Amino acid sequence: MELNDLAAANAIQLEVKKDGLTQRQSGDWQLRFTVAHTDMDNRLAQAAMGTRFACVLVEINDVEEPVDHRAKDRDAWRDLGPIKQAGIRCTEPMFWAFLREEYAPDIYSEATAAQFVRDFCHVESRTDLNKPGNSEARTLWHTLDFGYQAWRVKEHA
Repeated sequence: MELNDLAAANAIQLEVKKDGLTQRQSGDWQLRFTVAHTDMDNRLAQAAMGTRFACVLVEINDVEEPVDHRAKDRDAWRDLGPIKQAGIRCTEPMFWAFLREEYAPDIYSEATAAQFVRDFCHVESRTDLNKPGNSEARTLWHTLDFGYQAWRVKEHA
């Protein structure tokens, strides 16, 4: 039996409602859901604390259809422009990890990430990313950001 067939045969399908989200001191997230009593599966109720589950969540709308966030998220990110995108990325510890793994082992802060981005894009300031005639810098930024997004999907999704 193929792995995906085994997963499908043993899947627990239920509707949940998000009712809590906190970040622990370790950096891990604790996500809390409420399950209607009619949807509760005995396999969940009887599983020992610490039992691990693979989980797939799909937001649904009021008519029980999946909500498609792909275009909205992609467009919102694109609309920020490279200056704001680079500013946001440089604050993300996951971006620092990507830079350490792929480019430079000494990226551990927003400041070192910002300096790396400036060096990588051959600009003195991230605001130079929007200067007319500086399409090479924008292309380099997009190459770096696309690489980061691919890395997250491949390694850390």
